[in-house]
Amino acid sequence: MLNEGYALYKSLERCGIRLTNRHPDIKEPGKREGLIVGLNKRGVVARFEYRKAEDVAKLWTRREGMHNSFPVLKLQRPLWKIGKNDSTREMLNDPEKDEPEKRKFLSRQNHALNITESEDNWWERLRKMVRRISPFFETKDRDYTAMHELMERFLLAGTVENFADSLLKELKRYQQEISYSLYETILIGSIWKSKEEEFRAEVPLILDLSDWEKFSVRVASPKMEPFVSECLFRMQGSDLEENDRVNETDPPSALSGRKVQLEIDKFPSPKLPIIGNTYLFAVNDQTPCQSRYGKTSTDIIPIGREEATAIQNSLNWTTEDERQGKTWYPVPGLSEGERDLLIVYLDKKPDLANKAQMLGGMSKDYFSESTYEAVASVTIDALQGEKIVTANDLIRLFALRKADLGRTQVSLQHVYTISELLRADKEWREAADNVPNVSIPFFRKEIERVIVKTKDISAAISQFLTDEESEVIFLSTRCPFPADLVRVTQKQWVRFGQESASVSGVSLGDVYDIFFAQQNNQKLTAENLLSLSLQRTQSLLVGLGDAEHKKQMGGFSADTRFTALTTISAFGIYLHKLDIRKELYMKDTFFYVGRFLSLIDTLHMEYCKHVRGGSIPPQLLGNAHLQIALDNPISALDMLSRRINIYQAWTKKEQGDHMRLAWWAVGQIGEVSNKMAEKLLPNSTTSVERAQILLGYLAKSEETEKIKSN
Repeated sequence: MLNEGYALYKSLERCGIRLTNRHPDIKEPGKREGLIVGLNKRGVVARFEYRKAEDVAKLWTRREGMHNSFPVLKLQRPLWKIGKNDSTREMLNDPEKDEPEKRKFLSRQNHALNITESEDNWWERLRKMVRRISPFFETKDRDYTAMHELMERFLLAGTVENFADSLLKELKRYQQEISYSLYETILIGSIWKSKEEEFRAEVPLILDLSDWEKFSVRVASPKMEPFVSECLFRMQGSDLEENDRVNETDPPSALSGRKVQLEIDKFPSPKLPIIGNTYLFAVNDQTPCQSRYGKTSTDIIPIGREEATAIQNSLNWTTEDERQGKTWYPVPGLSEGERDLLIVYLDKKPDLANKAQMLGGMSKDYFSESTYEAVASVTIDALQGEKIVTANDLIRLFALRKADLGRTQVSLQHVYTISELLRADKEWREAADNVPNVSIPFFRKEIERVIVKTKDISAAISQFLTDEESEVIFLSTRCPFPADLVRVTQKQWVRFGQESASVSGVSLGDVYDIFFAQQNNQKLTAENLLSLSLQRTQSLLVGLGDAEHKKQMGGFSADTRFTALTTISAFGIYLHKLDIRKELYMKDTFFYVGRFLSLIDTLHMEYCKHVRGGSIPPQLLGNAHLQIALDNPISALDMLSRRINIYQAWTKKEQGDHMRLAWWAVGQIGEVSNKMAEKLLPNSTTSVERAQILLGYLAKSEETEKIKSN
């Protein structure tokens, strides 16, 4: 990740982008509800302010090591030690007691403070740290005097017992201002630790001044963070010992090749969206194999201290909320539900257009305006309309994956030119159109669920349904995002699409190989992706095709049908990349095999309606032989030839308008049979041929739909 981060930093530097210089010790306090605790001039807790979890996450803290954090303190243990079977906890667990009653009961309780040796040691470490760093926060800038004032008041607070005692008194006095659950957690804990056999609180307490209104910038504010970083950098410079300075005997930076002051402590760990805390380089020096060659930690790879910080700042800038879609986007990880972080930037203008969403987005549903065509069109227009961008300018992209708590891996890394992206987009859209007419019904109630927050639901539904389609609309395939093809392979469908299990899918890098590949390149990859997609979704497509012929789509959710449409588009793309066009394969034997089986289903369904009184078997005749045909077309057609005589004979002796569709199906079966007879059928199939059979089976005929509607 260091190489990718350094390339990003140099690109931002060339573009003149000013980065917020965030000190590596500045961290996010986590996402938990907590309290801002105001200290008065005597260091006594004198004020509270409740903060929701999402508001706490927006603040900052300076963390030295794993536990020495300031001004955000984590209250690990509750103020009182109340066991599992204690009468106090039994009363509070009584379902018949309401919250006001429990709150009143707790406020009357008095127990000894739960202060252990661990808390005493932690508190003393904090006081020692604050004494050491306090002088560097003295400032004449009146806007930022609150931080140094807080440190002075904190040192006046005395022991951790004094702090906890004043916290408890103030908490009881103003307990109505915080939620009951937080009140109970602080007092007696809510998280059971079986190993320690005790309850924990783990509540963030954000220290601030009780009279914070008197200060331009309060401590508990994101606006204080840049000042704190500046002070920490100043302190870091003054703390350098002589042997830490640039020394001619030190190796050059592995990134820049220059002689610089090396990072000898630890690399920064920025908190990035999707993957959280991200160690730029992580090596556990307690792992024996890491010391095999005599080096561990930062000694393994010499990196400049300023370079490491610049990489962190560059990643922070690139992944800011307002740049989602432009420079970063969440993309599918190894399995369903997992997400990687995709970072995409243009060398000459990093945040131009929604490149990241174009390459990393996923189709939400078939009623969303965020389609690939819509997003890509905006991106391509912006790239073509930007005067400083040329065809050979580079687009860099890489994705980060959380391997485990301590390691973040680069899961893919590519560099493309603008011209390659423009060509890839054009070919991708053409490839997605490389399918026959396939459509699947979606129903009014499903559209209502999607647009439920719309003020005028009726008007919104009319965007999708015409007067003739008052309850159902048939939606066709459309161009997917590249990441949609990853999602297609993240489920293994079984039992004719009625069940699925999450599995590891294809990599986004493989899909990019297909997306950016020129014609005749990456054919092996296309074949492999087609084979895996077919293996994962074949059962779904077979089951859904049978259900549609029987007009029994209730067993397939809207998401499932949406997956089927995306899968069909994926087949079209892979066939296109294999130089197999629909203008040719729709006239080929394997497409006709699927078409033949679909027509058999149509004929069988008409027979069931008019002869069997509407009684339909679990599988129609064509569908029952589809699974066989996908492996051995000759065997399937041979078995069918001995079974369809009864249905053909029925069409010859029946009369009336109700027979129009059956007669048409018989006529089409004859035509398709003649076309198949012109070519030899194999007794085994490849993935490409099986895909064509399925496309033939699922394809819609305009003539069929006209007959059905009349």
